[in-house]
Amino acid sequence: MISPTRVIFEGSERTEQVNLINNGAETARYRISFVRRNMTPLGSLVAIDEDESGMYSDEMVRFSPRQVTLAPGQSQTVRLMLRKNKNTINGEYRSHMMFESLPDSTASDVSNLTSENTDELSIQLIPVIGITIPVIVRQGNLGVKVSLSDFEIKQANTVKAESFLSLKINREGDMSAYGDFRVYFTPKGGEPVTVGKLNGVAVYTTTNSRMLTIKLQIPESFSLSNGEIHVAYLKSGENAETGLLAESRLAVP
Repeated sequence: MISPTRVIFEGSERTEQVNLINNGAETARYRISFVRRNMTPLGSLVAIDEDESGMYSDEMVRFSPRQVTLAPGQSQTVRLMLRKNKNTINGEYRSHMMFESLPDSTASDVSNLTSENTDELSIQLIPVIGITIPVIVRQGNLGVKVSLSDFEIKQANTVKAESFLSLKINREGDMSAYGDFRVYFTPKGGEPVTVGKLNGVAVYTTTNSRMLTIKLQIPESFSLSNGEIHVAYLKSGENAETGLLAESRLAVP
């Protein structure tokens, strides 16, 4: 378990910390590093080999430790320190901190992979699980403007006939957008009902738009027709009055 799931340096902030907790039943080793990730128009994060515009080098943010061993229930604080120089150009810079769960060193011992009764060598695949969180540095007075478009309600070909709302998030400005989606439906002459939620949706500065699909939770004996759909993109933890990033209303026949 990792907390928080994103780190932002802005203003006069120079230090931050991330807590890593081993919530498993066995002692585990973790390796911590920075990796480069770009967001595609479909919202996926893909690895890149070299620094690109909007990415920063490891020299800008230092962190410690880089590898830890934790017993079950034990935690470790990873401390981050920002080291901007006076020539840093205004803008948003991003990298991703990866936490990798390393396999037990005894499991990779060749002697443990051979049988006493044979000279043949067996192969054992041990998965290495990694989780990444964004670490963002903001320099200067930045802003972002978001709009929503390309709405479409889709019906999945399943037994439960699940419904999904797909849309496009359009981003303008020199900083990323991040927040939670809420989808409400108001039947004609009725009260609004929450039919969709999706938290932690980001659009990074390396892309101007991304597609998104939200699963709709429609109450039984409830028809998604003859009314209005209200889609709201909110800053995380805030409401429509204080943290609205974008919204749209759609008439449903």
